[in-house]
Amino acid sequence: MSLSKSAPRNWFPSQEFYTEELCTRCGICCGSSDGHPCERLRLLKDGTYTCEVYQDRLGKHRTVDGEEFICVPIRFVIEHNGGYADCRYVQEIQRLREQMGQDASELGRLRKP
Repeated sequence: MSLSKSAPRNWFPSQEFYTEELCTRCGICCGSSDGHPCERLRLLKDGTYTCEVYQDRLGKHRTVDGEEFICVPIRFVIEHNGGYADCRYVQEIQRLREQMGQDASELGRLRKP
């Protein structure tokens, strides 16, 4: 049996890391900045966003334009495509990786349109 010679996968935090307290409610993961937000995303008076169906958000939804999409946990977005540069979760993972001496270059590749 041979061992894989590929580089080890960079660290990602466990699900417990993704607390509501860390989220800044920017809404970027729900389309707040691309002109095609989720139809369930609401802008609050304080300038932050909320999801009107947050507890049941995962699964099929539509944008305000009527395009269908699948809402997934933010952890999935970050681990599969690096997440958004302005996302507080991404910024904190980058900071923690730097402390561990790990590469964080694949994080934050998505930008505001």
